[in-house]
Amino acid sequence: MRRILTLAVLVMALLPAMGQVPARRIQPNKVDSAEAARRYQAMMAMQAEKQKMIGKQFTDLEEADVNGEMHKLSEYVGKGRWVLVDFWASWCGPCRAEMPNVVANYEKYHDKGFDIVGLSFDKSKDAWVRAISDLKMPWIHLSDLQGWQSVASSVYNIRSIPASLLIDPNGKIVAVDLRGELLGEKLKEIFGE
Repeated sequence: MRRILTLAVLVMALLPAMGQVPARRIQPNKVDSAEAARRYQAMMAMQAEKQKMIGKQFTDLEEADVNGEMHKLSEYVGKGRWVLVDFWASWCGPCRAEMPNVVANYEKYHDKGFDIVGLSFDKSKDAWVRAISDLKMPWIHLSDLQGWQSVASSVYNIRSIPASLLIDPNGKIVAVDLRGELLGEKLKEIFGE
């Protein structure tokens, strides 16, 4: 029963975040567990904070690539291309599960003006680099290998992954947390078929 409750709470929390169900239709007081209700409230507050980023200019940060060379996000964002800033980690199961979708969209739209910058929450360089290779992710990857204490986490207030920002060619954030079909639909809207 506890597993079913936990799964139900997780689904209730994620669906509004993914844009599938309006948040106002799910009532936290319908959840039996006080802890589950607290987690739900925290998840909704976090999603509301992310939504406030839409329409704002991206914030620059600096992290190292897989070779240890430092790069600023501004080297890739606001340069005339659409950029998905993807917050992920090699140890994150949902991140890894989403990656085939991200790769497919990258392959479909890269030549039309779509790029990705991966910002990793890894601590192990070996695991990070191995995951990039295993998951066949050909875009730029940056990390300071500080896990949840990373500069990316603090600059963008990321408290759960996977997370993402879609940034327009001028550097304005236009969408957050596009996963699954939502990413493909948004890119289709932008680039057409």
